[in-house]
Amino acid sequence: MSVNISALGNLSTAEPLDLDTYSEVKTSTFQLPTKGRYHVRAPQFTEASFGATQKGDLKAQVDPTIVGGDFDGFALRFINISAKRYERPKNSGKMVSQFGDYLRACGRTGALPGDPQVLADAVAATAGTIYEVDLDWKAYNSATGMEVRGMDKFPVVDGVRQSWIEDPGDIQEDGSPKRLRANLEVKNFIPAKG
Repeated sequence: MSVNISALGNLSTAEPLDLDTYSEVKTSTFQLPTKGRYHVRAPQFTEASFGATQKGDLKAQVDPTIVGGDFDGFALRFINISAKRYERPKNSGKMVSQFGDYLRACGRTGALPGDPQVLADAVAATAGTIYEVDLDWKAYNSATGMEVRGMDKFPVVDGVRQSWIEDPGDIQEDGSPKRLRANLEVKNFIPAKG
C-alpha cells in the first residue's frame, strides 16, 4: 500500500532503520529499596542544607546515599532533621533531638551546646561519613491527607511488592484513584558502635 504525503511539504530524510537489530522497549524495573537496615553516606552540605522550622528550631536536610548492596548509589530525598528537643522515653527526663540521633549515628560523642551555629557546624562536619539507618516506605497525599507508612501496607501484584498505593479519596479524570508513589523515610538513626 502506498500513501500520498506530498501535501506535507519538503520533509527531512530520516536515518535508516535496521529492524533486525532494533532496540527493544525496556519495561520499568524501578524498585524502591525494601525496608531494612542500610549503610548510607552523608551528603556534602551547603548553607541551603539548613533552615528553620515553623517554630524557629534549626533543621537540616541530610539526604544520604545508600552504600553497598543491591541499592548502592540510591539517593534518599527529603530526609530532614530538627534540633527540637523532646523527651525519650516519656517521663524519663532525658531530652533528645533528631540532630542528636543523627550525630550519634555519624560517630559524634561528647557534649554540644545548644547554639544553632555549633549544631549546624557539627552536622556539616559529617559530610561523607558512612553510618547506618533503618529505612521504610511512606506515601503521602497533601490533597487528601492520606498517609501510608510501612512497606507491608503497600499492595502486592504478581508476587511483587509495589512502591505505590492508590488513594480512593483522590479520583482522577479517568475515574481511577490517584497512585501515590512511596518514598523512603529514616525510621531510626543507628548509633555508631564505640
